[in-house]
Amino acid sequence: MQIRLALLALLISTCLFSPVHAGGFAATVSPPRFELQGEPGKVIREIVEIHNTGNSKAVYSLRTADWRLSDDGGLTIYPPELQPDSCRPWVRMERLKLPLQPQAGKRLRFEVHIPEGTPSGECRLAILVEPDADAVTMARAKNIEFPVEGRIAIIIYVAVGDAKPELTLQSVALQEVNGQLSPVAALQNSGNAHGRPSGFLDGRDASGTRIAFTVAESPIMPGQTRKIPLWQAPAEGTEAVILQPPLQLEGTIEWRGGKQKIKTTLQ
Repeated sequence: MQIRLALLALLISTCLFSPVHAGGFAATVSPPRFELQGEPGKVIREIVEIHNTGNSKAVYSLRTADWRLSDDGGLTIYPPELQPDSCRPWVRMERLKLPLQPQAGKRLRFEVHIPEGTPSGECRLAILVEPDADAVTMARAKNIEFPVEGRIAIIIYVAVGDAKPELTLQSVALQEVNGQLSPVAALQNSGNAHGRPSGFLDGRDASGTRIAFTVAESPIMPGQTRKIPLWQAPAEGTEAVILQPPLQLEGTIEWRGGKQKIKTTLQ
């Protein structure tokens, strides 16, 4: 069975905790992402902690979901129906509903059963934490009650066999990102698992100002080419500067299984 390759995160982050407060929905999960590795015929066992940070009892519904990450970083969570080549049937969860008292938490154990004969590739899915439909909390605003809505997606990647990313640096250029001129690296992934670049680079612009940069750790799915920003990393107590091209840039972008040195001048 060919495994469709893709990422996660509704909350793409390296933080230990992932809070959501949507219309009274107050929950956190830790960790928000799993990047696992296993062999065909094996079982992977993991634990995620779910906390109710609200001031009233909550009942959460737990289910798996398929998702897709677009080339521009947009995340699509699919409806409950299985998508083609979904690996969601591999997952076993110890419960589908989780009642929690205020300011309390519990561990959720889950297993990933990799079928015998599964070829090398990457399984991707999510565990969704949502308000339970049979015990929907009602929020009140000016005597009007309305249902509380919210969702957390716990992203799970499972590299099967020798699956790995193969990233190639296509270009580095200056462009505006969120209204700020920044260096951006275009990376292509020709491997069979997602790649997550990282690294630090040193720069010097036309004014002679030395600037440190860090690579945005955004996932790149197999077959994708994505533009990854290099964010300024100012020293504590200082602020980002306005770049004055040309920018001399030197350093290394790394990912699992590879790296690419950069020494260039960006106009």
